Amino acid sequence: MEIIKRLSEVGASEEALRQLEVAVGSSLPTDYRRFMTETNGGRPQPSGFIFYKPSGRSDSSVRYFLTLNEREERYSIQEFLNQYGERFPQKMLPIASDSFGNLVLLDVGAKSVGAVCFWDHEKESMDEPNWDNISNIAPSFTDFVNILE
Repeated sequence: MEIIKRLSEVGASEEALRQLEVAVGSSLPTDYRRFMTETNGGRPQPSGFIFYKPSGRSDSSVRYFLTLNEREERYSIQEFLNQYGERFPQKMLPIASDSFGNLVLLDVGAKSVGAVCFWDHEKESMDEPNWDNISNIAPSFTDFVNILE
């Protein structure tokens, strides 16, 4: 995978990563932390991925991996936490978005630390956040990056 459009000229700083860990109340998985220090988000190529919902096979693509760049207004992790944080289970971190308003989430302590999941906004519960609209994609961030096609 290559980042073809960067959201930051530099990787995420150690301080920014520590602040994110404090905000989510968990340590970030090593592979994701490494990705952020090297790229700090951006548009990947390839970007497509396949996953399975209870209804069967589905697919999507990463529009952008989110960034910790404070100057980025559209695709910052903090902006997505502010906008969506109350809509998915705690200890899930938005790390990417697709073109349709769905999110790619990283489990930082909810069920399976390090796992990457798909959050489908069209299947979202109007009550409390739950797992009904969340599907597993990959057991780790590295595995997720490796399945992009």
